[in-house]
Amino acid sequence: MRVLRRPAAGAIKLAALRFRTVLVGFVCAGTVYAQDLALAPTRPTIANSSTIQDKGVLQVETGYDVYPQRVPGDQQTVAASFYYAPLARLRLDFNWSAFSHQEDEDGTANGIGTIQIGGKVEMHKEEYHHRIPGVAVQYEAELPTASKSALQGYGQQAILLVNHHYGRNGDLDLMVNGSVVQDCEKARCSYGGQQSIAVSYHLQKQTRLYVEAFGQNVSQADTPPGSYVFTGFYRQFSQAFGIDGGLRFGVSDHSASVGTTFGLVFGKRLR
Repeated sequence: MRVLRRPAAGAIKLAALRFRTVLVGFVCAGTVYAQDLALAPTRPTIANSSTIQDKGVLQVETGYDVYPQRVPGDQQTVAASFYYAPLARLRLDFNWSAFSHQEDEDGTANGIGTIQIGGKVEMHKEEYHHRIPGVAVQYEAELPTASKSALQGYGQQAILLVNHHYGRNGDLDLMVNGSVVQDCEKARCSYGGQQSIAVSYHLQKQTRLYVEAFGQNVSQADTPPGSYVFTGFYRQFSQAFGIDGGLRFGVSDHSASVGTTFGLVFGKRLR
């Protein structure tokens, strides 16, 4: 007859310790997995930092922008953006204005806006407490849409992005962007630029406050031409979700008097 022996107390303690170690390892791995999305929202400011989200992460942003203009007119846009990072320093971009409303002296147009494809390359990764800032270059090609109205256009934009964090914990982030823009409609093209400088302050770990000044002489980033000052916020509720918004005030003769922006930011690891 086979006799069953009870395991020694030391063996039981060892097995329990091993199980607890494995369980803690799974919990820690899940925590790290959830926290390494490193989302880098492009809203609510026009200026953006040189950083991109973590490798293998899809970042989705959607928002609504409205600009009543001083001259008779109005501009409203509902946009969606998809950003994917296949490499640690490369981001692929797809931007789509799902709905656009434009009103001016020539009439009113509603329909699907433009599509932009491109990407961003992080040339130098910023390191806190180092003098050299983060530097990136971004390119966007604007494709014509099927709308039979003034909403149809095409062009391209090349952007230089620079940012640097200041303070003991890097709470203050200075962002400077400059771009060269080609904006075309039918066979006519106009050339110009867009310059912006923004400051982000971490009020809390999950909350940022923004102030910005920027100007442009062609319509870009869902904003009418002109010079503006901006104040806004970004609130990150989890590692994969945040909201942003703010107000833009026109300070030049032909800019929109007041603009409002609101957006949502989502993140998902694909691999």
